[in-house]
Amino acid sequence: MPNKNRQSNKRRHWQTHVKACQESGLTRAEYSRQHNISYRALAYWHKKLSSPKVKESVLVPVALGRGKSGNFIAPNQADLKIIMPGNIKIEIGENFSSSSLVRLLAVLESR
Repeated sequence: MPNKNRQSNKRRHWQTHVKACQESGLTRAEYSRQHNISYRALAYWHKKLSSPKVKESVLVPVALGRGKSGNFIAPNQADLKIIMPGNIKIEIGENFSSSSLVRLLAVLESR
């Protein structure tokens, strides 16, 4: 467990510096010089600690459309496929609901 404590202490150390730097009004370079710390390390931890956390997925209801034959469109008969980061795939058939697609994309973009 000593390794885990060391990682936790290191994270707290850099959280303190990142927060103090943000509140100081100084640039990262100026803050680093004044506190005798590595600019690169401060920039790394700023990015690491500022990265958005992965949020829980939200399910959005999507209306099923019917094809010209009146049958529901099968998922493998998509006219348009959107593949997003994180291996998220959206397949859209011929009678898709544009308002449902707009809502779905808004939810995915806010993640």
